[in-house]
Amino acid sequence: MQTPDFHLKYIIIDDEEIDRIVIETEAAKFPFLQKIASCENALEALEIIKQSQPEVIFLDIEMPGISGIELIRRKITDTALPVFITSHAEFALESYELDAFDYLLKPVSSERFARCAFRLLDFYQMRTKSYAFDSGQETNFIIIKQGHDKYKIAINDILYLEAMRDYTKITTVEKQYLVLTTLSGIIEKLSPDIFIRIHRSYVVNRHKIDAVQKNKINIRSYELPIGKLYKFALDFPG
Repeated sequence: MQTPDFHLKYIIIDDEEIDRIVIETEAAKFPFLQKIASCENALEALEIIKQSQPEVIFLDIEMPGISGIELIRRKITDTALPVFITSHAEFALESYELDAFDYLLKPVSSERFARCAFRLLDFYQMRTKSYAFDSGQETNFIIIKQGHDKYKIAINDILYLEAMRDYTKITTVEKQYLVLTTLSGIIEKLSPDIFIRIHRSYVVNRHKIDAVQKNKINIRSYELPIGKLYKFALDFPG
């Protein structure tokens, strides 16, 4: 992947030093990620976030004093994307209700962190060229628009959709689009006979699936994770 000509500033907040080191080590593999600070508690991070305005906050959930979830609830920044990193899977639902960009379980693998890093990069690169969603849909198309221009995306060309906070990334056979609407706002317009949710962040076109494995789906060159709560959708094993 070509190195972008911009950096995403990030801050780490975790009361465990070894966990902060792990995230720093993984982030250092991606030149577009630029560390601003590494903090052991939320209070230490508050002023740094206000002054530096990072694009990304990697933060633990359970910490002394102010928890990661409480910190994000305080709306200390309108721009930074929170990525929760925790040992506790049970906090996932609450974190997504706070528009978490991603949720990583400890111990964080290099593969999982890389997927998060590239999602962050995709989001920031595509956001400047994002489309609006036209809710008055046709049967065989999704309609999106930029200014006064409207574009049709054929339903049969869609491979999968991915939630990115208030946006949805639509990946087709030939192109990707970032659309300003939630994933739920799009899928309610789509046929459940064709599109199936496999993860809180992913909906796939069942006719485009090439392979189903225990924890992931292959669609062309893409590997998409299967969430534990969605395995029943295609009778996934395990």
